[in-house]
Amino acid sequence: MFRLVGLLIAFAFFNESGTSFKEGSNSGIILADSVEIDLHQVFDSLGLLNGYKAHIFTPICEKDKCYAVEINFSWDVIGRFVRYDTIPGQELTKLDHDPFTSLDYIKFQSILSNPNSVLSKYTKDNLVKDTRTSEVDGVTGATIQEVKDNVIEGAVYSCYALWHIANGAVVDSIQTSTIKLFDKGLVRKLVRQKDQQINYFLINNFSEKDFESYLPEVLETIENSKGYYAKNALEKMSVKAVEDSLSQSFFAQRFSQMNYFSQIALLKKLTPGSLYKDMAIVLKENITDRKSYKNDLIRSLIKKQLGTN
Repeated sequence: MFRLVGLLIAFAFFNESGTSFKEGSNSGIILADSVEIDLHQVFDSLGLLNGYKAHIFTPICEKDKCYAVEINFSWDVIGRFVRYDTIPGQELTKLDHDPFTSLDYIKFQSILSNPNSVLSKYTKDNLVKDTRTSEVDGVTGATIQEVKDNVIEGAVYSCYALWHIANGAVVDSIQTSTIKLFDKGLVRKLVRQKDQQINYFLINNFSEKDFESYLPEVLETIENSKGYYAKNALEKMSVKAVEDSLSQSFFAQRFSQMNYFSQIALLKKLTPGSLYKDMAIVLKENITDRKSYKNDLIRSLIKKQLGTN
């Protein structure tokens, strides 16, 4: 059994725009697909977290044959795989030492970037059929049909092992690390990306105090949201955050445009006697003669403040 610790390589990290980032001093050894890797934080020029990187050095084995793969991986702040970088002199190869083609490298990026890959459903021993007549991987068509589109011919085990490193235990480690770094600057930076997956990561990991501390940022995520995000955010927000004057002003201006489920989530979080004047007026304007759950909630909220029967 191989037990290899990822080595830190001192090199500058650049994004596609050419902006330089500095590597953080904080790191952690984590176990990813039976390989220990040294995970490092990457910060932007303002000292805000920008992502993570790791140097990967792992054996790829089939029965009694093993060869080493050395490569650099990068992830964003919530653990989504971003890119890989090969190391000069350590280009990727397939069995029989055939080098990756340009198309192979493009496909490899696509493979690693798919967190929902079918590779998550198979063990290493189930990747090829037992009826192989040759030990040359990828030549006899031994790779099972369900996996073929998600690997590179001749590099089945490399794709499998590296996908599990890129999308396995490291994701939880990255998310745990990012949560510990939450502050006004980082949260503001993340919200400005207008990425709903990041926004869900934020509200799913905010404490009640966080919702109150980052209330303007939470409301901004709702302003730019799609689907059921507003409903989900409201259900997670503390009552204190929803009843804050900033929140009530925000929702009073948008109540008529909110979908039904978001309106219900808001009404259920508000309490009688907590309404500011603008919110109370807006709710009264939205009452209809129809008997409905929504109308019942509104009546129970405004009865005390506006004397509505």
